[in-house]
Order: sequence, then C-alpha cells, then structure tokens
Amino acid sequence: MAENNCSGSSLVLSFILGGVVGAAVATLFAPWEGRQTREKIKDLADEMKDKTNQLSGEWKEKASGYLEKGKEFVEQKKSALSSAFDAGREAMKQEKETLAATEESV
Repeated sequence: MAENNCSGSSLVLSFILGGVVGAAVATLFAPWEGRQTREKIKDLADEMKDKTNQLSGEWKEKASGYLEKGKEFVEQKKSALSSAFDAGREAMKQEKETLAATEESV
C-alpha cells in the first residue's frame, strides 16, 4: 500500500493552487470584455500574492519559533550531559585515589 506523506503546508498550498486555477478558469469563461477579464485576473493574482506573502510570513515565524525551541532543547541536554560527564570524571578520580590509598596500605 502506498503511504500518504502529505504535510500540512503542502495541503494548504494545494488548496491555494486549486483556488487560483478555479478562479482563473471562472474568469476566463465569464462573459466580460477582454479588458475587464484582464483586470479581474490581475486582481486575483494580486490577492493570491498577498495571501501567499502572508502565509509565508506566518510559516517563517513558526519555523523560527521551532528552531529557537530546538536550540534551547539542545543546550539543556548538552548542559545535562556535560554535568553527568564531569560527575563521572570526578567519581573516577576519587575511586583511583581510593584504590591508590588501599594499595599503599597493603
């Protein structure tokens, strides 16, 4: 069976593209003069451009937020790992000192 790997952004883009194509077809088959049709197409194109720019800005903001959260997560885990590594190193050092003291007393 084929898997459906359609993301949310591609779904939204598909709807936008479908709207543009539908509007263009409706405009071309409308009973208007050539000048009016061109104006309608231009208006539709301008409207779609504005909507696309708006969506693009929203997606950039969301991506930036996710990126920042990801950086914070990595820094937290890096700090925790560094602390654990330092604690392990200190425990190993103390154990070596304990073993050395035990060998000297034997």
